[in-house]
Amino acid sequence: MHIGERLHSLRQKSGQSLQAVADAVGISKAHIWEMEKGHSQNPSFDLVRKLAKHFGVSIDALVGEDDEPDADTLQIERIHRGLEDLSRRDRAIVEDTIRAMKTRTGSQG
Repeated sequence: MHIGERLHSLRQKSGQSLQAVADAVGISKAHIWEMEKGHSQNPSFDLVRKLAKHFGVSIDALVGEDDEPDADTLQIERIHRGLEDLSRRDRAIVEDTIRAMKTRTGSQG
């Protein structure tokens, strides 16, 4: 599986448009499309790093050297990445909310 196929799969699993991914990594929608279709097979290391970070996967997973995460794992990674931008207070609120949800549903952990 080449990087374009993996990129397409990750984008689909995460429910993102070409434009959303392009905006997130600072390139054009057309460039993402070209990569997915295999027309642009040699992206820069910086772009690969940005894409891996955006999807919350390792570079090896993005280029097909490691297993591709499933949709649930991608969702958890997106949530996790979003926490980095929150204040300490807001992260505590999120943590309390998760704890309350686990208690409500009878989950432990």
